[in-house]
This record gives sequence, C-alpha cells and structure tokens, in this order.
Amino acid sequence: MSEKTVQISPKLKSFITKINESVAHARNSEHLLFLISKLAVSEFDADRASIFLRDEKTGQLRLVAGTGIPEEIIKSRPVAQSHNISYWVAEKRKPLILNGPVRKDKRFKTQSATDISSSIIVPLIFENSVNGVFSISRTSAEKPVFTDEDLLLFRFLGDLVVISLQLLIAQEKKIHSEQLAAIGLTTAELVHSLKNLLVGLFGAVELMDVLIKQDEWSSVKENWNLLVDSVKNFSTIVNQVLSFSRDNVIAKEKVELNEFTESICKFVRPKCNISGINLSIKYPDEKIFIWGNKESLYNAMMNILENAIRFMPNGGQLNIICDRSEEVVSIKISDTGPGIPEENIEKIFDPFFTTDKKKGTGIGLALTKKIVESHGGNISVESKPGSGATFIIELPLLKE
Repeated sequence: MSEKTVQISPKLKSFITKINESVAHARNSEHLLFLISKLAVSEFDADRASIFLRDEKTGQLRLVAGTGIPEEIIKSRPVAQSHNISYWVAEKRKPLILNGPVRKDKRFKTQSATDISSSIIVPLIFENSVNGVFSISRTSAEKPVFTDEDLLLFRFLGDLVVISLQLLIAQEKKIHSEQLAAIGLTTAELVHSLKNLLVGLFGAVELMDVLIKQDEWSSVKENWNLLVDSVKNFSTIVNQVLSFSRDNVIAKEKVELNEFTESICKFVRPKCNISGINLSIKYPDEKIFIWGNKESLYNAMMNILENAIRFMPNGGQLNIICDRSEEVVSIKISDTGPGIPEENIEKIFDPFFTTDKKKGTGIGLALTKKIVESHGGNISVESKPGSGATFIIELPLLKE
C-alpha cells in the first residue's frame, strides 16, 4: 500500500509560517491578535480587519483588535449588537461572504461609518463554542470582490488564529502560575525583610524618644533623618507590595514620550548630581506618542533609575535613549555600575528577588515588569559584571 503525499499550497505554507512568526513576536494575546489582523489585511489585499472575542463575564462579543480601524474605536471596545454582521455569524456559527455594498443588505446594520464593498466573516470556534468572530473587508469598489477560494483560505487562517490564541493563553496562565508559586515560596522572605524594616523604624523612634527626654535637641536634629528615612523605606515597600498584588484596570491616555521622559529627568538630575553621575537623555526630533498611564509608567522608570543611582555612589554615566520603529517605542536605560551577575539575569524581575536585603525586598523591578506588560509592552535587561546594565522597555507606538 503506497503512502499518499499531502500537498500544501504555497499560500497555506506562507500562512503557517507567518502565524508562527506572529506567535513568536507577540508580547501577549492582545498583541498577537493585532499582528494577525495586520497579516490578514496584507495577505488578502484587504483594507481593514477586525477580531471580536466573547467576554467571559458578560458573554458579549467585543472588538479587541483590528487593522485599518481608528485607534480610538478599538480602545473603546465596542460590543457587537444583535443586528450586526459579527453577531449574526456568531449566532449562526457559519462563515459568510458578502459582495456588493454591505449597507444594502437588509439583514444587517453595520457599525462602521465606512462603505464596505466586500467582506468575509468567520466564527472562531474552540471546543464547540464560538469564542469570537474574525472579518476582513475591502472598502474600495475598484478592488475585486472576495471569492470562494478566499473564503476557504480565510477560514483556515481563522482556525490557525484559534489554535495560536489558545497556545498563547495557556502560556500566559503557566507564567502566571509560576509567578504565584514564586510569591508563595518567598512570602517568608518578605515577612523577614519587613521585620528588619520595622526593627530599624522602632530603633529610630526609641532613639528620638531618648534624645527628646534628655533635651538633646541638637542630636534630635542631627538624627531626625534616620526616622524619616525609616518611615519612607517602610512606606515604599508596603506600597510596592500592594501595587504588585492588585490587578487594577488603570486609566490610560495619550502620552508624549519625549516630554514625559524630560519630566522624569528633571526629578532625577539632582540625585545624580549629588552622586557625581552624569545624566544624558536622547530622543528623536519628532514627537512620539504612546497610550499609557503616566503615574504607572513614571513609577516603572523610577524603579530602574533609582536602582542605577544607588549602584553608582561614586559617580558614573546614566543614559536614557528613546527611539521608535514602525510599531514599537523603545526606552533604553544604561548605567556604568557594577553590572548584574550572569546567574541573576533571569531572576532580576522575579517577585521579592534582591541582592541587597538591607534596602529592599525585590518588589521594584517585578512591579516595573508588571506595569510595562499591562501596557502591552516588554522589558528586558542586558548586563555583564563590571560593565554596567542596560534595561530595555518596549511599548506599542500610538499612531496618529
């Protein structure tokens, strides 16, 4: 009995390769869906693509990603109404191809203000449940309409989307579980660190109490900073732990990166001057925008900058370089400190990991990582002992 060879068309091979590349480059599930919508527009010569996913809590279909759709619409997460095409496809559980002006189809009322000449809409089905709807559209009457072959290929792409999304979600859950395990294993260390901070705080209070009772006011003035620093250190650690443990939905806005980075440098520069550190900042001439929460991003960058300053007590160089690519904004923060041992590189963002147990609990960089990822970004570090360290923050570019 001879074996049959399954022939895969070059188009399908291209899809599989590019989906794999999207999964490899995706920072999270939302970013993956954006990359796939962009791929669909490119591969099918479409003008726009949209992906709706079912909300686990409400059961509603919400727009979560798209290409060729205004950014503010995607950010508002509109819900597919009962008269919309996406809702109909999800309910009927079958793909649909529409050719000709979609607005004239009496079955639907489109949510888009743009005239659509041709569309393909497919349900995203996993384990016999409709998890979402994927669609592409052409808005130009000069382009040809979609064909049955296009529909077949797009259905295949939809199946790849479901598989890829489930793999990425499983990976995210695994990472989350590992983080929870790390938190559980290091709770005792956290308690020990907080106990040390309390000992320092009580010691400072007792010293002040003795000096005040002895009317040693000059000594009170000299040692007052001990009490102030102890209170600040304890407050900082408690707030960081609380921030890390919360799963807040933060309000975001349009942030101009160059201006934002300058404001941070104005705050950091006096600290650098005290330690003899030369602070340098560089960014492109044109304005760069991101979609973010200023307070959270400020805390994320300050965690890195204050660590750099702390590890260069005798002076050094601190550089902040902002740059952009087609899709991503990068912020590189480099110092000339002692660097990070190779065995600690992979642990540096773990909750409660620290090599300086007298001055922290290792929450700062873990919190920074959480903030960056909550903005759809990624953070990494490059370092060699004796050669300083470079932290690289990558955030999605907000296009005008």
